[in-house]
Amino acid sequence: MAPKEKEKRKAISISLTPREQNMLREKASAYGLSVSAFIRLAAKAYPEEKDQKKSKRTQKGYE
Repeated sequence: MAPKEKEKRKAISISLTPREQNMLREKASAYGLSVSAFIRLAAKAYPEEKDQKKSKRTQKGYE
């Protein structure tokens, strides 16, 4: 089996207040993650969570 090729990463820039930056660092550290890893995981989880909530509302007849 051939080893998996590592996917190349691209850097992006976001604007944060110092307070937001500190919060991200603290949250990431609490989970043992880098800020980049924390943001990637959060970005993946957010839409999934919203979709689940929307699905529950639809099942209950709210939409």
